[in-house]
Amino acid sequence: MQLFDRFNTYPIPLAIRWSVSIAALLTLVMSLLGWFLISQQQLSYHQQTNLLGEIIIDQFSRAASEPLIADDILSLEVLVSQQGKNELILGMQLFDLNGKILASAGENPFKDNQDNPFFSHGVDDSSNAIRSQVTEDGAVFSYLKPVLFQNTRIGYAAINIDRAPMESNLRRTVNALVLTTAGLITLGVFLAIPLAYRFCRPIHQLMEAGEAIDRGESWDLGAQERRDEIGRVLTSFRNMSAGLEAKRHVEQTLSKYLSPNVASKVLAQQGEHQLGGTRSEGSVLFCDIVGFTKLSEELEPEEVSELLNSFFRYFAVAGQSCQGTVDNFIGDCIMILFGIPEYDELHAFHALTCAVLIQSVAARINKKRVSEGSMPVEFRIGINSGVMLAGNLGSHERMQFTVVGDTVNVASRICGLAKPGGILLTDDAAAQPGMRGYIRPSKMGPISVRGRSTNIVPYATDLSMFTDEYLLHQSLDAIYPDPGETS
Repeated sequence: MQLFDRFNTYPIPLAIRWSVSIAALLTLVMSLLGWFLISQQQLSYHQQTNLLGEIIIDQFSRAASEPLIADDILSLEVLVSQQGKNELILGMQLFDLNGKILASAGENPFKDNQDNPFFSHGVDDSSNAIRSQVTEDGAVFSYLKPVLFQNTRIGYAAINIDRAPMESNLRRTVNALVLTTAGLITLGVFLAIPLAYRFCRPIHQLMEAGEAIDRGESWDLGAQERRDEIGRVLTSFRNMSAGLEAKRHVEQTLSKYLSPNVASKVLAQQGEHQLGGTRSEGSVLFCDIVGFTKLSEELEPEEVSELLNSFFRYFAVAGQSCQGTVDNFIGDCIMILFGIPEYDELHAFHALTCAVLIQSVAARINKKRVSEGSMPVEFRIGINSGVMLAGNLGSHERMQFTVVGDTVNVASRICGLAKPGGILLTDDAAAQPGMRGYIRPSKMGPISVRGRSTNIVPYATDLSMFTDEYLLHQSLDAIYPDPGETS
């Protein structure tokens, strides 16, 4: 399977892939067919050899019954010597009930008495079936059958069959089958190449049409030459080119104004987009600049815009790397959602991780700003978790996907209470899964939030709690490498 996967991932032309696949399939089929025929031929050979041996030993035991009961050794010797004249029979023996040889002619692979493999289970075995064995080199088949007289065992008859003549015929047959199979495989391999290229010709036309559409070009070549299904597909490709180009432009534009998750959700909706939303559980992160009003007073509008972009571009990447969705940029504040619009059981933990990443990125950017003689810019972050209404707000002519509710308001308020460079969370966020061990109660104690009748127990965290988090530092280096290390 690994070989097959590698074969599919390499940039190999389709015609070559199909040539190899067809050739491999033909080779496999012909090899299996050849193996089956050879196996059947070998099986038939062994069955015929065994049947021949059983017929000869059966006739031999019948002919030896009367001389053996009469203890006519001379007749037994004559019988053995006459049967041994057959070129396939290498030797014949007659034994008494104790395994002692009474008459023998030709080769005798057996030993007397207990060393004889045929008698290893005891000569008093009540079975009258024919026993068979083959020598270690496989050249001789030996058969043993009890000699019966009126259904009474009086001795044993044994013969040795030479396999060489039949093996020679079998080898000739097998060689013929192997050569035939190899020839058919070779022929199939040579035929697979032109067959695959012919099958791939329409695919090449479709590929040229697709590449032309990707380049934003119209594609007419060959579309009128075919009147089959491929020609109709090529014509459809040409007609789709303009529509795809317009759709691509809309998607690219939309993804710049909306988070990719929200953009894909908006594009996936069918029919008219309705106002309103659904209750969803998630976390909200607010991050704003400390002292932004004074900072704006000292800078030109273009400088303020450049300053915000220099930070927010990395903050947005940090949010996306933690499965967050950038909902909005509100002046000096960035609002990131977690668990919305895609459900995430660890939304609070991912929000906390994103907050740590944002403060770490801000610290690295400030390190570079200070080295360049600029003032550092500090941020504060607030996180809250709970149920929000997520959906389209505004009017039918102009709507925006966002979240509203008490959870959002509290997150915004608690952000303003965080210390510069700090992260403040509500008790609702602290109670979410995965948060234990990364947060601690804030020294502020229960606080009152403007516009809310109940107090909030704030929790805080600091970057030292994440010093051993290898994945977090890996993400941080990917977003904004440490200026000290890169220099």
